[in-house]
Amino acid sequence: MTITVVANSDQADLPLVPAQNELEHLLALAPAFQEPTLSALRQAAIARLREQHLPTPREEDWRFTDLSRLRSRSFQAPIAPLAPEIVAEVRHLLCERAFATAAQLVLIDGHYCAELSRFSSDRLQKIPPPQAVGSIVTPEVFSDLNAALLAEAIALRVEYPIADPIEIFYVSSRQQQSVVAPRLWVEVAANAEATLIERFMSLTGDQQFTNSVTELQIAANARLNHVRIQHQSPTALHIGYTAIRQDRNSRYRGHAIDLGGSLSRHHWQIQAIAAATTTSLKSLAIGMNDQIVDTHSVVLFQAPHSRSEQVHKCILGDRAHGIFNGKVIVPQQAQLTDASQLNRTLLLSDKARVDTKPQLEIVADNVKCSHGATVSQLAAEDIFYLRSRGLDERQARDLLVKAFALEQLADLHPEPLRQELEEALLAALR
Repeated sequence: MTITVVANSDQADLPLVPAQNELEHLLALAPAFQEPTLSALRQAAIARLREQHLPTPREEDWRFTDLSRLRSRSFQAPIAPLAPEIVAEVRHLLCERAFATAAQLVLIDGHYCAELSRFSSDRLQKIPPPQAVGSIVTPEVFSDLNAALLAEAIALRVEYPIADPIEIFYVSSRQQQSVVAPRLWVEVAANAEATLIERFMSLTGDQQFTNSVTELQIAANARLNHVRIQHQSPTALHIGYTAIRQDRNSRYRGHAIDLGGSLSRHHWQIQAIAAATTTSLKSLAIGMNDQIVDTHSVVLFQAPHSRSEQVHKCILGDRAHGIFNGKVIVPQQAQLTDASQLNRTLLLSDKARVDTKPQLEIVADNVKCSHGATVSQLAAEDIFYLRSRGLDERQARDLLVKAFALEQLADLHPEPLRQELEEALLAALR
């Protein structure tokens, strides 16, 4: 079955009724449901979608994000998942990445592949998706679309500190234009600690629309290091939502790296529901050619004595478009909050463009909060200095760009992953 979504390059003029029809067309692609415990979540999402439409620039959160590439695609129902030849291709792809892990879970086109997944630690459990799935993420059109289209959800529980990382591979395999909706739920129990690595990858020719949702529940005194890598093909579409709920004295440290996709958007939502939480967000987006790379975040403090630090960097070349919208919310009850936010963008081309919108919403009167944004090009005096040391202009420019990018990876663990990412970043910048 082929579904053609109405194309319209001028989103501001989109009437609402055709936009609703776009969602109806996407809903028609829903696979057979395999999670009876989540049927209420799916039905509620479908009901909300009946009242919504795909976002247009009329909505403030989508003001700068051009979704015409999503609207112009003709999506198809997925071919039978986990075909043996595709599993063999993915197995070969994973062989290139080998370091010790507590678990390796593989989803191909949104379906769990038991053949390629393994657990090597008894401190980690794969559990049935709990009724709480959907309770952290704020309902909006794409999180609802994920719930409406998901075939199954992966749920994990970390009971004790785990030294080796947990790796989740989301692999898009098909060459036709299909929609996949992976969903992950992770509970980190009180006093536990873990490192979670999510990788979004493509086999060659991927033109899929990946619409993912990850929910992370971090209990009191727990620690979670989270690395999210989006490295899909240049023709893929990717929209991801990561929602985190932090309890008392917990720590969340997140790295998000966006390298691929024609259109990519990642939304970070942090809820600090108790006192003395610590949150660190570092992200890096690289856009070349005519890529659109979009990062949104909301950090909501609901109790006192918590701290957050966020640094987002963006490197844009050619005709790429970058977007950053970061919001920190400090209500009256969140006294003594310490929050900082910084967005730095490096433009490598006169035609590259960035829209940045850092926001602070503060009601409490005893807080320390700051935000800032810088947009710059390579400084002529820096290039001159490096050339005076024997480098040619190309080498000098490359060195400065690499230093700007790699700073975001300085505290990323494990070490083999950092080395792998440094190589991928340098390849993307060539």
